[in-house]
Amino acid sequence: GLGPTALAVTWSEFAAGTVLMALRIYTNGFIIRRWNPDFWWASVSYICATLSSIFLTIAVDYGVGENFSPATSSSIPDSQSQLYQLIFTTFSILAISFGKMAVIQFILQLEGTNRKGRRILYLCAASNYLVSFIFIPLLWAQCNPVNKIWNPSVAGTCNGKKTYTAYAYFQGSFGATLDTALALYPAIMLWHLQVKLHIKLGLITLFGFGIIAAITAVVKTVQIGTVKAMQDTTFHQGYLDIWASTNLWVVFIASCTPTIRPILVRIIHKVTGKEGNTTTVPGYIHEATLKDSNDESAKAGRGRAYSKVYIKAQGNVNAATKNGFGSEENIMPGKDGIIMTTEYQVRYEESQDSLSEKG
Repeated sequence: GLGPTALAVTWSEFAAGTVLMALRIYTNGFIIRRWNPDFWWASVSYICATLSSIFLTIAVDYGVGENFSPATSSSIPDSQSQLYQLIFTTFSILAISFGKMAVIQFILQLEGTNRKGRRILYLCAASNYLVSFIFIPLLWAQCNPVNKIWNPSVAGTCNGKKTYTAYAYFQGSFGATLDTALALYPAIMLWHLQVKLHIKLGLITLFGFGIIAAITAVVKTVQIGTVKAMQDTTFHQGYLDIWASTNLWVVFIASCTPTIRPILVRIIHKVTGKEGNTTTVPGYIHEATLKDSNDESAKAGRGRAYSKVYIKAQGNVNAATKNGFGSEENIMPGKDGIIMTTEYQVRYEESQDSLSEKG
């Protein structure tokens, strides 16, 4: 059946997602040294995605994906497999929702003070929450009593199945639309930035991974109707689970790829040997490479440095003399040299619409 394929797919995607999560932790902890809200949304998404893979494994162990003959009584799905199927679906919806929130939060940081753009993103976030969290109650309220959902032999009714199926189509379609919007919106926003073309294309490519998430959401939505139309539902649930797992992990991966740009730049510089006087501002996106410009005025336009000199005097300083740079020589009796402390304060001046130095 499809059980082994489903497990191979979900745990391969888990491995890829774990690598990206590790790179994201390294980026936040050691490069930008800041834990932004998008990181915590991604962390919750990663936990839910991992739990979904675990429950999918248990569901497969109980028979999801097995190919039964419709002519035999064994084609009736095992009740435990259907229970864990429901739990897998619940965590997959949560993982997708939190993954989209991570993308929205990250784009909000890039948007800066643009009120119109922020309102659009807030609307995306609110609709994402609303659609996702309506889906979960409908999933668990298909039948009365609830356990009839996974155990058809229990007496009761399932009047909510049609409503749930219709809403599942809507949720899948909405998810694909939102994935597409979150992939294209940054491309439009970044294209107007005053940065080099290769940086624009690189960032647009990283955000564009969301288009793949939209494609997987479409395929997953189509599979919902396939399962309902087939008599051998257990086998075709395997197809649905493969694409549902792929969708949630691709959404998570799409939320991570733009944020690990700083470490990718470091790797590329090491591989190509492009090293030198490179200043990395503590943010996800902006990097100022001073060696790329020979114009001192251009460097000064990026930021002005102000220094204050503090003198630490010990002992008899009456015989000390000052040089032209404001430091004191021979301020310690019997010792030669210059002792001073310099504090540098760097201030950045930017226009409102430019990309913030903080990411």
